Amino acid sequence: MIDRMLSLVMAVCLALLIWLYARSREQEMLDNEPVPVEVVVALHQADHYSLELTGSRQVTVSFSGPAQRLRELRMMLHRKELTITKTITVPDERLGESRFSDVVVIEASDIKAPQGITPIILEGRNRVPFTLHRVVERRLPVRFDNIRDAPAGAVVLEPSTVLVRGPQEVLDRVQSIPTQPSELPSRPLHAPPNVTAIGRVPMVEELEGRPVKVTPPQVIVRVPGQARKTYELTDVQVQFLCPPNFHLRPKFIDERSGKVTLKLLGPVTDELPKVQAFIDLSKGKFVSGLNHEPLQIQLPRDFQLAQDPPRVIAFELLPADFLPDSLGMPSIPSSTPPVRE
Repeated sequence: MIDRMLSLVMAVCLALLIWLYARSREQEMLDNEPVPVEVVVALHQADHYSLELTGSRQVTVSFSGPAQRLRELRMMLHRKELTITKTITVPDERLGESRFSDVVVIEASDIKAPQGITPIILEGRNRVPFTLHRVVERRLPVRFDNIRDAPAGAVVLEPSTVLVRGPQEVLDRVQSIPTQPSELPSRPLHAPPNVTAIGRVPMVEELEGRPVKVTPPQVIVRVPGQARKTYELTDVQVQFLCPPNFHLRPKFIDERSGKVTLKLLGPVTDELPKVQAFIDLSKGKFVSGLNHEPLQIQLPRDFQLAQDPPRVIAFELLPADFLPDSLGMPSIPSSTPPVRE
């Protein structure tokens, strides 16, 4: 009788062990899966703050549950359908500050896993740091940012001020807002210098590395035409541009042939413009005796001749050993023409 009772107890215990083993095999684990975290500002504060996440935008989560449910979870993770959304607000006592920093703590209850799945989050690995920057609007003067180092000169910007929306801590420090680095607008081809050049230039979209919104996003740039003046230059000395080791010596027919009077049109200035008048002997073949070559003029930048083109000038070329150095006329001992300023 006792043997039968012991056999019955052992059978029950063995069945219980088999059931517990089968039950434990039904629960499986999915370890260390990254889950994205989306942090959003509360609707009533969203227009007044910009969000900056200063750390990782995901947390590592392990899951336990039946095998079939875990397979569903794997598909959700693969399709990026499982995300964690946390809404943040700035406490009333911190609303007057330009920035607010804190951390979002992710709890297991924040994870919308399939039914039957248990999320497991390790303490210390469930925090997402963030900073909220208070956004304000300021009207700031516009500054043209010339892409070249040369001064921009007289530039008119329309409008001269724009409305800038961005982080308060940045806008409280700046005194103006620049355009994007740009070239000055150019005048139409063949337009006289007194015509105003007009163009559009986009405004910057960042200040000190932080995004800003500018209204309007573009401004009109006007470069006024230059005031012009006529200059008369008398007794401009004509020189000769000779190649190295030139075997002939140039000489004007008379003293007046070596000087010219020029009329120039250019920007208003207190000083007379500096010009170079020369005869180019560096190109072509020349023989001794009487020669005729056109006069060439090098003008300063933004100047032009206000007269007929330069005339042809007569001069003599003599053997170098025939004409003493004291009788030679001014020359430019180079085969390269002067460079225009």
